[in-house]
Amino acid sequence: MRMQRCCRSAVIAVMIGGAATAHAAQTELSWYGYAKFDLAYDSARSSHGNYAMYVNTHAADDPVHSTSVTARQTRLGLKASRDQVNGLVEIDFYGVGAENKAHIQMRKAYVDAPLGKGLVLRAGQDADLISPLFPSTLNYTVGWGVGNIGYRRPQVRLSSQHQSLFWGVAVAQNTSGDLNGDGIADGDAGTPVLQGRLDWRLPVKGTNATIGISGHYGSMDSPGAAEDEYQTWSANGSLTLQLSARAKVLAEVYTGSNVAAYYGSILNADSPAGLASMGGWANVQVTPRSDLNLSLGVGVDTVDKDDLGAVASRSANRVLFANVERTIASQVTAGVEVSYWATDYERTAAGVDSSPRNLRIQFAVQGGF
Repeated sequence: MRMQRCCRSAVIAVMIGGAATAHAAQTELSWYGYAKFDLAYDSARSSHGNYAMYVNTHAADDPVHSTSVTARQTRLGLKASRDQVNGLVEIDFYGVGAENKAHIQMRKAYVDAPLGKGLVLRAGQDADLISPLFPSTLNYTVGWGVGNIGYRRPQVRLSSQHQSLFWGVAVAQNTSGDLNGDGIADGDAGTPVLQGRLDWRLPVKGTNATIGISGHYGSMDSPGAAEDEYQTWSANGSLTLQLSARAKVLAEVYTGSNVAAYYGSILNADSPAGLASMGGWANVQVTPRSDLNLSLGVGVDTVDKDDLGAVASRSANRVLFANVERTIASQVTAGVEVSYWATDYERTAAGVDSSPRNLRIQFAVQGGF
């Protein structure tokens, strides 16, 4: 969903040696965010109710519909800048807790420091460097589990933007499970994840296009499991076509193995023998006028059936969605999204629908500040 921000700023004098000086650097703070209300109806139970990533299994010919009401996506952020150093802290309320007593979830917390010659060092927690795009959806999870990979994790990153070329490399936390049950996450026992990305911006027949390639690799160590060492990796491509000031097309594709921590492989658990998957998504965004936004998109994720061993494992997942958002007051939008979800399962029990389908209708009101 398009984020609308209106910042409030304050200037704070930094104390040096316990006292303010005439040459003390100043830190400028600005805050942003929005409050968001979501009401969603699912004709069959979605993965999480408040948001959808796939369709849950249900008894054959007996889907259970549900309605979800939440304000958890409400988001707050704080930006800080001093000289050429910038920082950001951002939270929402998708932590644990009762629906009307939701806990805070840290989304981002990092600092950017210039190193000269166009290099920027970023340290803290941020979105993955790989697969940088996301579709415009009212659904909170922007295509995760259905072709769009990448999440947020602690990392240290070097990047540079020089004219039409961007490059970046990062060392990030190797988020993983504990397959051998020794109390140590397999990624912590293995190696951190290395991520990299290259983007090129170029004119194409009167419009602007940005083409990107990215990937990641990390190893996990799980002594005593079926394989002591196993890997997570992905190779990704992205495309942005700015057709006009009011229309653009975004798309990404990926292939990889053991990418559940990146919301790939339809969130099937990693496998020591490898869990191969591939997917992608495409999204057309149009702004016919300043107070109206339209979005149409599709996403798909598939898993190699030969790598699935568990009962009722997800082997394919698809979504088709369309939404419209209208500005109804200053910094306030109302929107409706209709999406159709189709998930296929392998090795389901007798009497269970192995191909559940879900029609999801979501209404949202968002007020930015």
